[in-house]
Amino acid sequence: MRKLLFALPLLLFWACNQKDTVKFEGKIDNADGKILYLDKLNIGSTQVLDSVTLDDEGNFKFKVENTKPEFYLLRLSNGKLITLLAEANETILLHSSSEDMGKKYIVEGSKGSKLVKEINDKLNDTKEKLASIRKEMEEKKNDADFSTVSQNLVADYVKALQEQREFSIDFIMKNATSLSSYMALYQKIDKNTFTLNENKDIQFVRIVASSMKALYPEHEYTKAILANLKELQKRMDNIKVQQLIQEKGSDFPEINLPDTNGKNRKLSSLKGKFIILSYWASQDAVSRKQNETLKKIYKKYKNKGLTIYQVSVDDDEKLWKKAIQEDQLNWINVCDPETASSSAVRLYNIQRVPANYLIDQRGEIVGKDLLGSRLEEKVAEYVK
Repeated sequence: MRKLLFALPLLLFWACNQKDTVKFEGKIDNADGKILYLDKLNIGSTQVLDSVTLDDEGNFKFKVENTKPEFYLLRLSNGKLITLLAEANETILLHSSSEDMGKKYIVEGSKGSKLVKEINDKLNDTKEKLASIRKEMEEKKNDADFSTVSQNLVADYVKALQEQREFSIDFIMKNATSLSSYMALYQKIDKNTFTLNENKDIQFVRIVASSMKALYPEHEYTKAILANLKELQKRMDNIKVQQLIQEKGSDFPEINLPDTNGKNRKLSSLKGKFIILSYWASQDAVSRKQNETLKKIYKKYKNKGLTIYQVSVDDDEKLWKKAIQEDQLNWINVCDPETASSSAVRLYNIQRVPANYLIDQRGEIVGKDLLGSRLEEKVAEYVK
């Protein structure tokens, strides 16, 4: 019994010192003399972790530390590569050849890597279909019935793209908790064309980002997709505003609200000047700090064609007026009794304060939600 009790601390010590790893084992046919690299795929870069010169049998083994899902590349010196998605304590078995590596391979022991293979196989199939259609289009361009043939080929081309899109969406919805969905989101048909390229596809970015944030909050891919989602949302907000402008047939959506004296002030009355349309709240500390920046900019550029139209979302008129006096705000300041649900807030899709839009002398929106030095830098571009 004494021996068993003595052995227990040793076992615990051994277990505590075991590090999570991933093993990569397999065979690459017809690769004698070629170098096989194991790379870690980071955001915007790759990191070489290990390499081996393959013999005539092409067998290889790699082992790396791993505590969370990560993307890896098995890359031959001839440029062929395979993307893998590995998790801690997996042993990934792979078989391919130097000629077909990346397009034809067998992978076992890793669910994530199988999912990556699934989406890459589908994308490769789609690319081959599209290339075949383009080739046929070129070959038949001088045929007498080319007009009819081209219509059919274009229809086939569009169908292939739509099938790829539907596949990607279905894959993401079924595998939102896997990092493979991150890859599915950003796959490209060619250099400039994403498989998911419609404005409404932001919903799928949002789904994957939410899942990754819950499961891997500190992962670099989580941080990257959250930053991308934020940027996409800004673009969508700007698109909505531009749509409003087109629908209303004016340079920018009108706001007509009462100032501190009860006099209605129209935003359109400032047309021809460079306008900072600012949204704020008297009880918001960041808004009050932003007022200091606005005062500095206003003092510097007010005689050069800059003006400020500031909309408060306060529900207390006294606090609003008091803050204006305390901060010494000498530009147009208006407030809507409906406050946060006002048309001025909905019209410009304001989600939080402080917020702003920059409207140039031609009435075009040229900036959104710029704070601090970034705001002054943008103003300086348009007001000389």
